Amino acid sequence: MKHSKLIQAGAIAALAFSLFAANVAAAPVAAAATNIQGGNAYLAPQSRDDTVLLLVDHQVGLFTGVRDMPVAELRHNVVALAKAAQALGVPVIMTATMPDGMWGPTIPELRAALPGVPVINRTVVNAWEDPQVQAAIRKTGRKQILIAGVSLEVCATFPALSAKAAGYDARVVLDASGTFNDAKRTVGLQRLAGAGVPVTDYATAAVEMLRDNTDPKAQDVYAALDMPFAGLVWQLHSAFGKQ
Repeated sequence: MKHSKLIQAGAIAALAFSLFAANVAAAPVAAAATNIQGGNAYLAPQSRDDTVLLLVDHQVGLFTGVRDMPVAELRHNVVALAKAAQALGVPVIMTATMPDGMWGPTIPELRAALPGVPVINRTVVNAWEDPQVQAAIRKTGRKQILIAGVSLEVCATFPALSAKAAGYDARVVLDASGTFNDAKRTVGLQRLAGAGVPVTDYATAAVEMLRDNTDPKAQDVYAALDMPFAGLVWQLHSAFGKQ
């Protein structure tokens, strides 16, 4: 029953995307194309073969302070992003700031979605400055880093800036990050824009890496994304199909 629901969800979401978006052109993407030194990071497509997902401080205590978006939506988006990354074979790295302290553990929904992924405990604010985090990223051999964190302006922005300075193509997933007021959100976005760090959203990042709706992994990816509008699209399709 659970498997059939996943298949149905994948079919619904795939249909939804086919209604509003054409397939992404199948131009080849070289794994080394993400070296941004002297280039434009906004032009390089996200590649599943060269991307690593870094999830920073999605912790229970920090979630209680999120005010720039509904907490339930943030939880949904980061879990969906993690599941889509796994479906695409993208490595996922999780880290938390002193989870036994005031910020608490990583949200249980994310831990459940990534059962084989350890949480790297650290004390430094900027995740990039933690030797274990940096070593885990370098071990993947990948040059594109998708980053989501709570808070946006610190936990996502700081490592994104540092990674870009180190020669990586760093990008921040806005709707899988969150912060504590609109001013902080503005500050984070302004700093990322000033540094030339692209901002994306959880579904766009996954679909960009998928590239082709005929890909054998498309069904699993769309099921993982669990896009809220897909149910309505399916209802409309069903209604017109009966005429």
